[in-house]
Amino acid sequence: MDAYLAAGGNFLDTAHVYASWRPDGAGASERTIGEWVVANGNRSELVVGTKGCTLDKETGRWPSFDPEFVAREFNESLTRLQTDYVDIYWLHRDNPEMPIPEILGVFKPYLDSRVIRSLAVSNWTVPRLREAIACARSSDLPEICASQIGWSLARTTGKQIGDDTMLFMDDETHAFHVESKLPLVAYASQATGFFAGKGDRLLSGTRVPGDPLTDYRKLYGHEENFQRLARVKELAERRGTTPNRIALAYLFHHPFPSSPIVGPRTMDQLSDSLGALDLELSPEEVAMLEGK
Repeated sequence: MDAYLAAGGNFLDTAHVYASWRPDGAGASERTIGEWVVANGNRSELVVGTKGCTLDKETGRWPSFDPEFVAREFNESLTRLQTDYVDIYWLHRDNPEMPIPEILGVFKPYLDSRVIRSLAVSNWTVPRLREAIACARSSDLPEICASQIGWSLARTTGKQIGDDTMLFMDDETHAFHVESKLPLVAYASQATGFFAGKGDRLLSGTRVPGDPLTDYRKLYGHEENFQRLARVKELAERRGTTPNRIALAYLFHHPFPSSPIVGPRTMDQLSDSLGALDLELSPEEVAMLEGK
């Protein structure tokens, strides 16, 4: 995180629910960020985003957006992050059974008081995004500043992930962002290392019981992605860079604002990912990567 800041990075993405799937992990992601920020005294230099209002982890139901629950969860995030405001608060899931004005109305006091500086959404469908934008423009309800979904050069779907509420880039969504220019923040932007070795392992590996790549094959191990991997490697060799950098740089070369989220575990991984910022791809190279 120190190296990321030193390189010019300032946006950190987390969620109230992150790490809750680990033993005693609830809140660990937010607390780690909070402790680092306080130790470095750099809160004013950062754009900190966290998410709330996800699926009920026990029932799998849509978030209720109950004001008391929202307040409790949001204040818990503030405590963990050791801050008195959040730059971007992401609604981690939609509740398609609730009217948009009702949902946005819950968060209006937070934006009016500046404890939330900007409101954004994660895993919302295009029709609901359109409705939220139109609602805010015709009223004094909060505007949506960005959408966060899964997007990488390697394609997958929520069905393949095993969670249909996790949304990934498709043609409809891409066309919407081209039209609306709504910023898109991409999670799973590196397809968990598909272009940094995992794709090659899928191609050459032998399937055995208990193979840790078995589930990964369900997500990304199909012919379209292998063809994209081959084109990425070809272009990387031609440009004298790494396949991972080419795949990340691809996400910057679209006619709307986009920011891929990366999750490096090592300094080398961070350095490799940051190298994507220096790559300029031509329209012909972008089309080639897509197989057009």
